[in-house]
Amino acid sequence: MKTFPRCLESVEHQSSECKEIIVVDRFSQDDLASFAKANGATVIQSNANRSMARNIGLQKAASKGVLFVDSDMILPTHLVEECESGLDKYDTLIIPELSIGIGFWAECKAAERAMYIGNEEVEAARCFRRESLVSLGGYRASLEAGEDWDLQNRAAASGLSLGRTNSTILHDEGNLSLASLIRKKYTYGKSFATYLKMNPGKGFRQIEPLHRIVRPSMKVFVSSPTHGTGILIMKSLEFAATGVGHIVGR
Repeated sequence: MKTFPRCLESVEHQSSECKEIIVVDRFSQDDLASFAKANGATVIQSNANRSMARNIGLQKAASKGVLFVDSDMILPTHLVEECESGLDKYDTLIIPELSIGIGFWAECKAAERAMYIGNEEVEAARCFRRESLVSLGGYRASLEAGEDWDLQNRAAASGLSLGRTNSTILHDEGNLSLASLIRKKYTYGKSFATYLKMNPGKGFRQIEPLHRIVRPSMKVFVSSPTHGTGILIMKSLEFAATGVGHIVGR
């Protein structure tokens, strides 16, 4: 609930009005559902995982285009307008993402994420022509990690066209801590093996340590040694937590 009000406000205040706003809520214990309803959103409560929740939203959507937004995201004012224009030309759209937040580790995460702009092995589409996404069967319900990459891989294999927006989504990391990052990656690690089994070649390239740990930390180190070192520590611990999660999950 900490980040959701700002997220919903950014969705509501678009230069091109959203046809519908659908919130799939996993029975949150705060006032998220009632807040969303009070602000005109359609709320569906389900205990589904993230992939299934997105598919539920897709099934309920009636618009020609769908944009998936997480509760910690802030949309720029013209994003929906740009997506509508982009979907006239492409089946799917990558929307570049940057991070904001409080504290040193949020600064490191912001510097790291900025390194991935334009890297389609890390970025993944989150805006789709509805009919194109339905033709793929939506997200794989069995995936709780790597589901964005898996969907993009299937979209490319099916010949769907891929575009990108100029507008950038902001991730609100809040007061980010190393402990929260490690917990998150540990959870992802328990199910990430499923993605690797389905996408072995590209999957291992996407998590290869030189690509995901050493290169971003060295690039940032040139301009900011402190943050470059922070990224090296942060990504190494994330990688280790994912590995432990993977072992436990197996």
